[in-house]
Amino acid sequence: MKRLQERNNRGSLHVRRSIIVVLVALLATLAMVVPLGLSALSASQANAIDGQDETASRKPLLYRMMGYNNKVDAWQDELRMDFILRVKHNEFDPSCANGTGGADTQGNCRLAFVYQYKGSDNASYYRRIKYLNTIASASSSDQPWSGAYKWAQNRDEYFTVHTIINSGLYDYLTVSIEGDLAFKNSADVPYYQPGGAVEPLNIYAVVGQQNGALSCRSPGNSWNWYSGIDDCTIFNPETMINAPDRVSNITASLAADGKYIKLFMGDCLGKGADLQCSGPYSWVGWDNNPLLYGGNQSNWGMVTDYGFPNYSSLGTGAIAGTAPGTAPARSFFVYWLNARGSTVYNPDGICSETNSYYYQWVALKDGQWVPVDELTPEPVLVTGQQPSPNTVTTTSGKQFQASNYSAFNVPKQPKNPNEMFATDKDGNPMPAQKADGGIDFKEAKAKQDLDGYFKMVTWPVTTNRDGSACTVGPEVYNPERKGLVGIRDGMNSSDIERNLSAGWTINSAFYKYDVPRPKDPTITNIQDDADGSLDASGSVYTSKLDPVVSGECTPSKDAAHPNKVVLYGEDPVNPISDGQSQNGGDLVKIADTWGFRLGDIDCKVDPKSKQGGSWQIQDTNKLYSSPGQGNKYSGYRRYHAWEVESMSGFGLTSFFSNIGTAYFVSGENVPDASKFSVTVPHTINGSLPAGSVVTFKGEVSPVYTAWSAGKLGMTDSRMAISMKQNAASDWTSLVTTPANTFQRDAAVGAAPSVTDPASGLTLNLTKTAASTWSWTLNIPAGKFTGYDGSDQTQTYTFQVEMTNPMNVRSRSASIERKVDMTPTALTLERYDVFQVAGKAYKYVDGDRKVPETKGTMVHVTWPGNSGTDVVVGDQGSWQATPPEGVNQGRFSAQVLSDDAEGPDAQGRFQGGNQSASVSHALEFRPSNSALPLTGGWPLSVLRILLLMALGLVGFVACLRNRQESRH
Repeated sequence: MKRLQERNNRGSLHVRRSIIVVLVALLATLAMVVPLGLSALSASQANAIDGQDETASRKPLLYRMMGYNNKVDAWQDELRMDFILRVKHNEFDPSCANGTGGADTQGNCRLAFVYQYKGSDNASYYRRIKYLNTIASASSSDQPWSGAYKWAQNRDEYFTVHTIINSGLYDYLTVSIEGDLAFKNSADVPYYQPGGAVEPLNIYAVVGQQNGALSCRSPGNSWNWYSGIDDCTIFNPETMINAPDRVSNITASLAADGKYIKLFMGDCLGKGADLQCSGPYSWVGWDNNPLLYGGNQSNWGMVTDYGFPNYSSLGTGAIAGTAPGTAPARSFFVYWLNARGSTVYNPDGICSETNSYYYQWVALKDGQWVPVDELTPEPVLVTGQQPSPNTVTTTSGKQFQASNYSAFNVPKQPKNPNEMFATDKDGNPMPAQKADGGIDFKEAKAKQDLDGYFKMVTWPVTTNRDGSACTVGPEVYNPERKGLVGIRDGMNSSDIERNLSAGWTINSAFYKYDVPRPKDPTITNIQDDADGSLDASGSVYTSKLDPVVSGECTPSKDAAHPNKVVLYGEDPVNPISDGQSQNGGDLVKIADTWGFRLGDIDCKVDPKSKQGGSWQIQDTNKLYSSPGQGNKYSGYRRYHAWEVESMSGFGLTSFFSNIGTAYFVSGENVPDASKFSVTVPHTINGSLPAGSVVTFKGEVSPVYTAWSAGKLGMTDSRMAISMKQNAASDWTSLVTTPANTFQRDAAVGAAPSVTDPASGLTLNLTKTAASTWSWTLNIPAGKFTGYDGSDQTQTYTFQVEMTNPMNVRSRSASIERKVDMTPTALTLERYDVFQVAGKAYKYVDGDRKVPETKGTMVHVTWPGNSGTDVVVGDQGSWQATPPEGVNQGRFSAQVLSDDAEGPDAQGRFQGGNQSASVSHALEFRPSNSALPLTGGWPLSVLRILLLMALGLVGFVACLRNRQESRH
């Protein structure tokens, strides 16, 4: 923080005050205005992404038509469609129907479709199609496959939703429709041309409340949810849509792209050379024609996600059930009809025989059509369709012929040589082809990384009755001659679309389909004072409240339509769901949990990125709905991002990225030195008590305490205690607390302890308040060495500093203390009744003696228990005169406190080191050691006595001379 403060204080100190005032005023205004504008973008509102409004549109939109019978026979007219519908998030709830396999019979499902039942024959006649649930529910007691099996048995007008795929503000529903049509059976000449003629087919999607959304003018035949068939004979979309904001014509975009329904007439016009027919017709299937698994129309939009039970009927025999991802045998079929079989109207048999055809399973991969390599990497030619020669003159009433002679996905049929059993060039079943005829879409998807939607397309092969080449309308009768059959790896997209459009889509299946969406971006870095890389837990500590968040992404393949990365910061009120950090269909349950939208940026190509691109967005800390929700020190923010594509125009999002967490860390508190204390042990009777320790105590209030909640958690700051002898230059580390020492949730009174592995010392702590701990450290006396008699070697500094989770140290706090544990040694040199005296010194550096500190008190205890305190003088000398009347007995001398604290009024020992006691009996005369010339008396006394002696000798000599002179 100090560095941050210094950085923030840089710059010129001479900026004009007027400019500063203006800028401050402007910023203050923005600070008031911006939150007002952003308050609407709180967690539930600030979710806009490119291509989407801040409030999602309720109008349903066709995202993609995947497969449909865009060629319809007038006599066998059925509606079959697989498509993706975009609706507002949570607009549709699949549990609205009565359990798995249940149908919506009351309009509760908030989604239905109405379509032109009779086409141009009666353009105002519409039929409503209702929902049948195939999505398994974990809370249902039904078998997971119940809905899929019910759908396979369907023969009425229903639609189902395979999956609900969330992408931002919208859900993408994968929908299959099976319904009846009643197109006209005769028409003008253009309808009889090869390829038929365009027939209008408008389909409207209605979301939300169904009752009242549409009007109907037909008397006695209006919308009726409760009837089996729900028709309106007079419906005008221009005037009878009462909720235009949630109703749309989903086929309008197909017509705009030239993808019309083509009506093939089931009969021909004219005869001989003038014979006109729409072309061969691939039987679409209806009711139980032909008999398939389940008895009806299993071949369209088959739901293979949950597998199927065993099935048996007289017409099909026993069909084994399957595991999830596998379609049962006899689920799919192909049968071609050709109305040119009349020998009367077509005596030459021109283009009368369609007894062979191609078929191929294709699938979507990343939204593009590809061959299913595990099944039909190339189109497969099937020959030998019966009956032959062809005698068909109309497609009407040919359901029994189709039932008897259709090819199915089975190995062999006793009565019909043709089948759709995919084998390799050696005749072995393809990897996704089961031995009984079942098709393993799960394996096909996994091996090729497919999206999960499969459809089977078939193309006719037509000849004249004599086997010669048919030359009529080759695009229709023999598309292979125009290169219009099948798709292969490496084909360009326009050729693929052309060839698929030339064929007839008859069968389709789903297995865990997902809308191709951008790959998930990743968050790899949140700016801090170092490199900012996320640790193993996905977090980083940072001192920046406005960090730059960055990571990797997948660039768009089309530079003109770049992918964008959108960053969100968590709303603490509606925290990010853990499920959102994982890929899956449950990406978003509640939009509020997305968080605050912090910005977006194009995914830029980056050769160093594993994903091919990189991004970075700054959290300015200004886009939260109120300042109280912004980034704060001692707090955290979780971030996640997703990628948004722009090629489709719908703004599909990826799943969310990993979650990156920033813990915001400031400087730590400087420890309070006023709470420090050091207690030093002292010698008793000349020796330290066993186990003596120097006790260092204090109090600490760390800013950062350890806490955890689920996958979140912040580590605590560390406290480091060290000491240094003042004569030394290096600090000695005593204790550094490990992580999780200071627990935020610990109760007051909790008393943890930590042992430093290096020093072996133990720090004892007690929590005294919400974020305050008292602590005690006992340091063995043996750690204090090197005393040489100087104050510097006996004085120590004890230091404490805190280190925050970013490893930034606080300023240290310290206390200085004299650590004197060396006792005084006393000697006696005189012990007579006139005076006792001696020396006081200390042993340092082993056996070297140094005089005791001048002023140290020596306590002399006389016989009779009276006492005298005397002061150590120069060179450690001391002396005391016995009290009057004390002339015998033993006395003792002892330093009670070597730091001159001395005894209190009651004579009790006070601090400092106590020396060992020395004693001796008082002698009446000075001891021999104190006699002159023995070294016991002072030199000055000897000099005086010598002078006196010399003076006496001189005086005697003078007297003697005087006497001699008298004589």
